[in-house]
Amino acid sequence: MTVCGFLRRFAVLSLAMLALAGASASQPASASTSASTGCPDRVLERPFLPWLDLAYYTLAPNGGLEAGSGAWFLSGGASVVRGNETFSVRAPGDEFSLSLPSGSSATTGTTCVELLDPTVRLFALNSGSALSLLKVEVLYADASGTPRALPIALMPGGTQWQPTLPMPVLANLLYPPLVTAGKVDVAFRFTPAGLGKSGWRIDDVYVDPFKGT
Repeated sequence: MTVCGFLRRFAVLSLAMLALAGASASQPASASTSASTGCPDRVLERPFLPWLDLAYYTLAPNGGLEAGSGAWFLSGGASVVRGNETFSVRAPGDEFSLSLPSGSSATTGTTCVELLDPTVRLFALNSGSALSLLKVEVLYADASGTPRALPIALMPGGTQWQPTLPMPVLANLLYPPLVTAGKVDVAFRFTPAGLGKSGWRIDDVYVDPFKGT
């Protein structure tokens, strides 16, 4: 399959998933709310409402990069740079995003999620090679305390800021609820992959901690 064909198929899949999200959601719009669940209460928002995603999300620790590299682990030349995602979904005055050149990697701080198929979603662009992909992994500790890394996406990107698809966090399938009291702490690692020079940038990393609410 050619790169163009792959990107076309990806675009069709994106539209289908967004249509499904719009059809299945039933909650009224709200700027923010808080939830009392197995995880601590957290501020919830609907940042992807303009893209027919009515789910509630919580921002990953410093997910908007407005506090510099705080709460992130950066390596290989990853750095916070000026230039926010162009939709300013978090706040109109936001100014920063994260640059991921070839050979770099960036990991968020941990976020508590429920064992109900949570998802992660963010904004991304790739000004480099069309063959450069972004690998997304969920990091967690298994029931024995052993650190694990589970790939959840390997995606292409365009040259303009766009929201990614919602990415299921599959670590919940590896956790018996009786062991974790129905919750688990996860982090997310972003790494340029594929071929060619990376021009990846990401911003506003959000987690839907209990998908479907």
